[in-house]
Amino acid sequence: MLLHLLVFAPFVAAILMVLNSKEDFKASTHMAILFGIVFAGMSVALVANGNMATTPVEWFHIPGCKGPAYYYLYSHGLGAWMVFLSCGLSLVALISARGHLDKNYRNFAIGIFALMGAMNGTFLAADAVLFFFFFEAMVIPAALLIAGFGGEKRKQAAMTFAIYTLVGSAPMMVALWYLLTIADNSLVLSIVLAVQTMPQSAQLLVFLSFLLAFLVKTPIFPFHGWQAITYSEAPAPLSAILTGAMSKAGVFGFIAWMLPIFTLDVPQIMTVLWLGLITAIYGALMALRATDGKKLLAYSSMSHLGIAVAGVFSFSESMLTAVLVLLVAHGISAGVQYFLLGVAERMTGTRNIEEMGGLSHTNPVFGFLFGAAGVLALAVPGTAGFIGEFGVLLSVWDMNPFCAGVVGFCMILSAAYMLRFIQKVIFGTPAREYKEGPRASALEGFAYGVMLLLLLVFGFHPAFVTNALRDLNDSTEQTAAIDEEAAVDEALPDALPVEDEETVEAEPLESHIATSADVAQLDSSLTAAGFSEEEKKELIRQVIETEANMAKATAAALEKEQSAQPTVKDEEASND
Repeated sequence: MLLHLLVFAPFVAAILMVLNSKEDFKASTHMAILFGIVFAGMSVALVANGNMATTPVEWFHIPGCKGPAYYYLYSHGLGAWMVFLSCGLSLVALISARGHLDKNYRNFAIGIFALMGAMNGTFLAADAVLFFFFFEAMVIPAALLIAGFGGEKRKQAAMTFAIYTLVGSAPMMVALWYLLTIADNSLVLSIVLAVQTMPQSAQLLVFLSFLLAFLVKTPIFPFHGWQAITYSEAPAPLSAILTGAMSKAGVFGFIAWMLPIFTLDVPQIMTVLWLGLITAIYGALMALRATDGKKLLAYSSMSHLGIAVAGVFSFSESMLTAVLVLLVAHGISAGVQYFLLGVAERMTGTRNIEEMGGLSHTNPVFGFLFGAAGVLALAVPGTAGFIGEFGVLLSVWDMNPFCAGVVGFCMILSAAYMLRFIQKVIFGTPAREYKEGPRASALEGFAYGVMLLLLLVFGFHPAFVTNALRDLNDSTEQTAAIDEEAAVDEALPDALPVEDEETVEAEPLESHIATSADVAQLDSSLTAAGFSEEEKKELIRQVIETEANMAKATAAALEKEQSAQPTVKDEEASND
């Protein structure tokens, strides 16, 4: 139920927000923030409850495809924390927007809830078609929010954002349709087996199609053209969500959908690794020379996500934990910096850091929060950013020491541009005279303080984040410890009704069962992709659990259908 609520309740909240009057600012803010608190609490519960899954339900048949698509949600450690970022940053965005929106607040909240639901669906979808549906659905509310609440170039920014992301995902849509003409269904194991049967040339084209979609969404150089103008023209609360949560969909796609499906060779791995490193260097250098505060943070985000992508394709045993901590730390730190920059822009009337300065003298509390956010973003020891970036540095070192040196150089550059950012905004003397605008409210300050506190808590005790990669459910822990082949054999009797052998033979339920040969083939693919034994065991356990659930659901449907139809004997008895 929790998974369903996290996906659909935000859309319901958006509909309920329509019932508020645009003129009643107070009622709109109270309702929106109340909904936001509820969703943030649900995301915390999701992280605490460990792996969860819904019952697979047949969704629809795509014309020309072999099997159906399913409505099926699954929460694992990575997805749960991404949902936490989605809900948490959306809540703070709703709080922050109270400072500069009045009559338009209701419409802004409607867009935020719609975006939240799409992001949650992206991170929780366990079916490829369902994932792609939400992956593309994120674009619509985000583009509308940019066009409706952005800066002077908001329409251009919205169009650029929409065109880049939709066009970048178009090849993936075609590749996914082609895979489904071969695969038995749109679940991971079926797609993996379908890819293994394809010629090498076809595998390469499908791989490049998926790769392009995730490179654009992250974004990775040279597919980053939409990011700077989008983040700079979007309102600061929305920019915080885009960089802190939505941009993670690309890295999430690499980990959850590309690596389990494709067997990558060394040239492919090194190509993506170097694309990540080039992005990290390019973003850091652009941030070092940026004068627009929002563009500086946009390029900073690009640099950090480039490091994350490099970490993913290092294929180190500790890769997954390091990248997860880095993503969570970056989501919180980049988000709070955008929120605070929005307050600075509200007070000074500009986002040009060369025209700011001296804000710590006029507003010491804001100066403390802004300076603390900048220092925590530097990844100094004791912060979550340090744990994540240092972990990725070690992971890349296992791949190539020279690449690790590039990551270290990017970390030095990040310190340079972030210290410059802090100095320009809150220290020195004001570069020009201006009438100070509205300051941050006490509720805003509290929200920003909690975000900064989380960076410290996760830095001193990163196990709060990394433990989510383990299944906290005792029963599934026992299942994970069972040998893969034995687990399949154990799932078969539960899935197939033994009392009706004719029904079992007539119905092709084997398409929903992971056989020992399938598991062995998946294990070899994961080994070739560089996954550790622990990571392989977890992924294979998830696949077995998914396929067993599918078999049980199909068998239950058959039994229900059979019981609903009278037998020939019953009809004869009634005639007599």
